[in-house]
Amino acid sequence: MAPPDYAMAKLLLPVRVWERVVAQARAEAPQECCGLLAGSRHGGVLLAAEAFPLVNQLGSPTRFVSEPDSLFRALKSVRAQGLEVVVIYHSHPEGPPVPSRTDLEWRWAPGVADLIVGLSGALPVGRAWDLHVAPVAELALEIVTR
Repeated sequence: MAPPDYAMAKLLLPVRVWERVVAQARAEAPQECCGLLAGSRHGGVLLAAEAFPLVNQLGSPTRFVSEPDSLFRALKSVRAQGLEVVVIYHSHPEGPPVPSRTDLEWRWAPGVADLIVGLSGALPVGRAWDLHVAPVAELALEIVTR
C-alpha cells in the first residue's frame, strides 16, 4: 500500500476494464455495484490492469459495503497475480459520479483512488478521486485502447 502522502494525479484505465466495470454497474442497477481495480503505480500515475467485482452486501441504491468473502477472494487473486489494489470503484445508479457524504466517510485507504461510475445520463460517466486529501482532488482519467 502507498504511504498516506503519495500524490496521485492520473488513472489509466484500459477500455476492456472500463467496459467490464460499466457492464457490472448496469447489471446491478438500481443497486450500487462495487469492486477493486488492481494494477501498478508509476509515480503519480495509477495503471489499472484488472477488475475484481465485489458483492455489495447492502443491496442498496445509495450505499455499498463489500461482502467479506468476495473481498477476500479478490484480494487473494490480486496478490496471486503480483498486482496491487490501486482503485476501489462503485456506481451511482441515479446520481452523478461525485463523492457523496457516505463516500467521504468510508474511504478505502490512502494511495488508493476511488472511481465512481454515474449511470444517470444517456452514457455512463466515470470520474476518479483522491478522497484522502483536503480538499478532495479529482484525478485525470484516461481510458486507453492500447
